[in-house]
Amino acid sequence: MRILIIDDDEDLRHLLAHYLKQQWPGAEVEEYDPLARDMPGQSFPLGAYDVMILDYMLGRGDGLQWLAEFKRRADCPPVLFLTGAGNEIVAVRAMKAGADDYQRKQELSRERLVASIRDLTHEKLEKTVPPDVAARMEGHNLGARIRIPGIKVLRLIGEGGMARVYLASREVDDVPLVVKILRPEITQDQRALARFMEEYALVERIQSRHVAKIYDHGVSADHAYLVMEFFEGGDLHKRLQVGAFSPEEALKLFRELMFALGDIHEKGILHRDLKPQNLMFRSDGSLAIVDFGIAKHIDSIDRTGHGEILGTPRYMSPEQVRSLALDLRTDIYSAGVLLYQMLAGRHLFDGETAVEVALHHLNTPPPPLPDQLVQYQALLDKLLEKDRDARFRNADEVIGFLSRKFYQGTRALGAETTMPLH
Repeated sequence: MRILIIDDDEDLRHLLAHYLKQQWPGAEVEEYDPLARDMPGQSFPLGAYDVMILDYMLGRGDGLQWLAEFKRRADCPPVLFLTGAGNEIVAVRAMKAGADDYQRKQELSRERLVASIRDLTHEKLEKTVPPDVAARMEGHNLGARIRIPGIKVLRLIGEGGMARVYLASREVDDVPLVVKILRPEITQDQRALARFMEEYALVERIQSRHVAKIYDHGVSADHAYLVMEFFEGGDLHKRLQVGAFSPEEALKLFRELMFALGDIHEKGILHRDLKPQNLMFRSDGSLAIVDFGIAKHIDSIDRTGHGEILGTPRYMSPEQVRSLALDLRTDIYSAGVLLYQMLAGRHLFDGETAVEVALHHLNTPPPPLPDQLVQYQALLDKLLEKDRDARFRNADEVIGFLSRKFYQGTRALGAETTMPLH
């Protein structure tokens, strides 16, 4: 296998070459420095390479321009395009110009690099395709088949139990969007399909800056889809991977989450699945809740089947575990679990199985915060009461408690800057 790396960063070129040769010792990796050499001309043998890695910033050249020139040639190999973190407009332009995959440079690991190269060269690398590669290829092929009016589906960027997630954009501009395509096995389940499609109606009803915008929904080639806002800032799960937040940052995000829940609950809607993966951040740092796939309007909450447990065990309220009728306080409990994780840098409860974790929510007292965080213990205790009658009743009560105990000069809308009390 032959690989061409075009990047103006010598250290990055060397690192990528090292990763590739670690994975494929027999690979020939050529490094091309755009600071020392001009764009390869027609005489340059692009067809001699199995894959190309191309950066979006080339010092004195524009990676998008180079990509467009390369893709005009019949002998251009598959291209992995490198972009900056949070710069999905460039990624959209690259995919529209013919790039076969993209990766954010700041998040590019050995594993992601290898997975990308495997996807792009699977026919030449291996006679039998590994299951993970086969699954991704199936996802890529599905994205290519889906037809959504006015929307171009570009690249598979994530997978979940319910749906595959794709980077997309409107055909008239390069604004990044997300397309969620329901998995075929879920589409065949009429109840699951109804929940997925109800997500659009619920979110449309809320109309809040704290909730992800959904632009369209429908069915294409027997696949249900949603077109929604893209979040450049990633999710809370990604931020938690580096450890605990400062108390000030944790409280700030938690307070914003309370305003978000207030907007949702005001419409009579329970989310029922608050977790780090469902809290997203825009480029300006603002928070929004996503994934209303199992949300319910409180008036229809009694339709939940007897014994049916919906949600994520680490963040379930005790009443969810018991499969009781739910009210606003279930989301309050889940938000408390999130606050504990942000403050302590670890999960509230751990266990070897989902059932074990769920039972902790029923029977195990929450572990106390470390001594240096003791001033937040009363807040957590009331958020995490197993008896919901002793818990905060709604988001407004929580916001009021935060205002009295931790903030000065707080106003009702929560958009202003406040100063934590120490």
